[in-house]
Amino acid sequence: MKVLNRELAILFSINVAIGLTSQLVQPLFPLYLKEIGATDIENALVISVGNLTATLLMLPSGALMNRYGKKTFLVLASILSGVSVLLMAFTGNWTLVIPLNILLNSSMCLFVPSRMALIAENATPNNRASLFGVMNLAWPIGGVIGPFLSGYLAESVGWGSVFVIAAAVSFMAIYPASKVKDDGRVPEPSTGGREGGASIRERKYLGPLSTLFGLQTLVTTSMAAVNMILPIYLRDRFGLSYALIGAFFTGSNILLVFTQLGGGYIADRHGRRKLLLACAALAPVAIGSWALFDNWVALFAVYSIAFGLWSLTWPPILAILTDLLPAQLRGTGFGLNMTGSRLGFTLGPIMAGLLYLTPGSSIPFIGAAAIYALAFPLTYLLKDETQTNRQLNAV
Repeated sequence: MKVLNRELAILFSINVAIGLTSQLVQPLFPLYLKEIGATDIENALVISVGNLTATLLMLPSGALMNRYGKKTFLVLASILSGVSVLLMAFTGNWTLVIPLNILLNSSMCLFVPSRMALIAENATPNNRASLFGVMNLAWPIGGVIGPFLSGYLAESVGWGSVFVIAAAVSFMAIYPASKVKDDGRVPEPSTGGREGGASIRERKYLGPLSTLFGLQTLVTTSMAAVNMILPIYLRDRFGLSYALIGAFFTGSNILLVFTQLGGGYIADRHGRRKLLLACAALAPVAIGSWALFDNWVALFAVYSIAFGLWSLTWPPILAILTDLLPAQLRGTGFGLNMTGSRLGFTLGPIMAGLLYLTPGSSIPFIGAAAIYALAFPLTYLLKDETQTNRQLNAV
């Protein structure tokens, strides 16, 4: 893997800032909402409404990015993210957090399609999964620092300090975002969103995109349910401190460093579909085994394994999507793929809130395992074009 070029290096720095902002706020967000008066169901409502907004905006944002440019979207994402979390520092009512959480989630709709398109433009067919894996390392950098720091600050200083620091980090991303050269590789000529008569609505594109959409919806519903109820469960069942609960997420993000490098390498070398099938088979087992343990240290190991298996799927899914679509359709394709992901993040918290009938109940984790298991048959429908081409070249 070559050293990241200028555009990817700038994008990596922006990604670190956006990721740190998110990890300072999101992992312990349910505990913050509970502290300012939200019940478990209201907690799920606040989180799901924000994700529903992202679900509705993700697809059009991918198309609009193609029109207005990646630089514009990256700058706006940094501004919206910073403003939303800064205003949370002065909010003490959970109902007032709803529009701010909507704004925060909207910022990710601007950032994610632009990020994916920039990576795709700088990748080759043989290194796409690996490159996505390398670029995904920006997420665990924020994840290692953010959750533990936010837990410590929330208990020792107060939630206001968490949001102020998160806002400052997000605003720092504005400058590098303004330095992005919004040209990349010149796409092939197209007319009306078509390339040589091709449209994203054609079966050869729409079929695989629909499969990826369903796959993303299922796995993110499962993991969003786990992530929403996890901090509440640990607090109710074991009485853990905010800092120790944050350490749960910090530990999983340390593992993320290895899964992104390893996932990209394994996918490029041994096949993307094979890796996705292995993860779809093992992740539900890990999540479902939560009900077998009554020790938070053991549950830390279980969560890390489940999170690690899920994160292994990120590079190959993005690589399959990039291989599938021509350059000028990727913005819309990435937007559609992320719509499925955001839909899962909308449904998961609602499911977890409804299943968390009594404090310390393991039922949400069993439900999440069942949802994730449904992703296995969908994964069979995917095709790995790169693996097929290698086999043909070897003949």
